[in-house]
Amino acid sequence: MARSDEKLALATENGADHTINTRGRSDDEVRDVLEQATGRRELDAVIECVGAEESVRLAFALLATEGAVASVGLVGNRTDVPLFPFVGREFSYFGSFWGNYNDLTEVVALAEAGQIKDSVTQVRFDDVNDHIDALGRGAFVGRAVIVYD
Repeated sequence: MARSDEKLALATENGADHTINTRGRSDDEVRDVLEQATGRRELDAVIECVGAEESVRLAFALLATEGAVASVGLVGNRTDVPLFPFVGREFSYFGSFWGNYNDLTEVVALAEAGQIKDSVTQVRFDDVNDHIDALGRGAFVGRAVIVYD
């Protein structure tokens, strides 16, 4: 899920089975598209990669009872999750800045086997200020990386 067709196209190119553009859609509309794509209106687990309040809220809105959200994004410094659905539906919420040593070795092995694809835009250090607004708008597809000449 993302709010950009360009980013979803990249996800499909890199092996995603289903993608959903969430821009301008209500939770119910996202559930409708999810059901059309997968036959289910709810998810057992979500890896939430943004960390923004809107993204975390949608992750919880799509969870099935006893579902879990693992938030690995770091956009904000707090989030607001309604307490009653959280407790009443027995949700779990995990945060992760990075994994453990075993996770790292598995990721390195996947990279060595050519199983990890990425999309990186290199930005020269001298041009960083020209790209800050684009970064804030989420205009980069993939990641932007500063390079030093």
